[in-house]
Amino acid sequence: MVSATDLLLNLPLVSAAVWLAIGLWPWVRGLRTSPEKAFAAASVLLGAWAFLDWAFIHTTDPDLAVLISKVRITVFSCAWLAFLYFGRWLSRARSSVDYLAVLPVLGSIAIAWIFITQGAVMTDFGPRLTRDPRWYALYFLQTAAYLGLAFGHIGWALRKAGFASPATRNKLAAIFIALLITMAAWLSTNAYNSLTQAGGFRALSSILILPGILVLVFLAPISRRDLVALLRKLTVTPSRPFAAIWYHNSGHPLAQVVLPGGTGLDAGVLSDLTAAMDHFLSEGLHSDAGSLRQFEHGEHAFVIESGRFLTLVVLLRGHPSEGLRSELRSAIREFEARHGEGLASWDSAANLAEASLTALDEVLTPHPL
Repeated sequence: MVSATDLLLNLPLVSAAVWLAIGLWPWVRGLRTSPEKAFAAASVLLGAWAFLDWAFIHTTDPDLAVLISKVRITVFSCAWLAFLYFGRWLSRARSSVDYLAVLPVLGSIAIAWIFITQGAVMTDFGPRLTRDPRWYALYFLQTAAYLGLAFGHIGWALRKAGFASPATRNKLAAIFIALLITMAAWLSTNAYNSLTQAGGFRALSSILILPGILVLVFLAPISRRDLVALLRKLTVTPSRPFAAIWYHNSGHPLAQVVLPGGTGLDAGVLSDLTAAMDHFLSEGLHSDAGSLRQFEHGEHAFVIESGRFLTLVVLLRGHPSEGLRSELRSAIREFEARHGEGLASWDSAANLAEASLTALDEVLTPHPL
């Protein structure tokens, strides 16, 4: 008969299966936006961490236990770096900060491999690590800081998600709170066990089962299209475009939408301006043609994304997020995939004005989900 202890010690396998499913579900359906990729990577890494937790509990070799613990710390640190990127890219564009954020994680991983774990002793409930409290405290501070930043970015994006329906926002808030409470419990428990060298409960990764199930239940019935729409509703709100223009590669403006209260644009003048700036970059600074992707004036930013037949220019107040950029690229790809033959020439593209207006309207004012 299976004992309660055996069940508890095998719970990390359940946690691993749940979080791997969460990460692989959007991956199988196709990733498009940067926040999607970061979220999927973070979920897969959390699943791998839970599996390593299970492997650590069941190993009988002290040296192997030490090795697994070091790999486990590495995977966990990378998971929360990915969650930090997910939160940042919901509301911010990629920048040098994203590269600099890797450095403290690399430092913590190096500390974990060289200084923290000093050995392992075998007990009736599996291996127990001997750790240097001072070095572990340094690692703990970095991990706690990144957890706080990740939750801060994600929470801010959820609070600003004006295009998500109240029901969707409530579900996302429940998942967010459950994950926040879970990781707070993990931080406090793991810190106490490691700093005091207490035994404690071994299978700490099992506490991720509840928030993992909530995420899985929320995602499973959502179609691929609705998932993309949901992420867009989270990403566009912090710096929402108020004007958008399609340009055909012939140079003609195909469609233009300006929200009420937005600044009016002269499509011809904007086309000439972007063409002149792109020409200067390619001829004067020897950049690749089409390399102009953004320019700012005061509080306004022009964001430019190009496809095979079309260029999409949006005007917004503030700074564009990486998620918004990814969604603009997706909008171009989807429109060109649906109307590729009609966009081959300007004469046929002009007949798509109504369809292009609908696509622009969805870019600016997505319907609540």
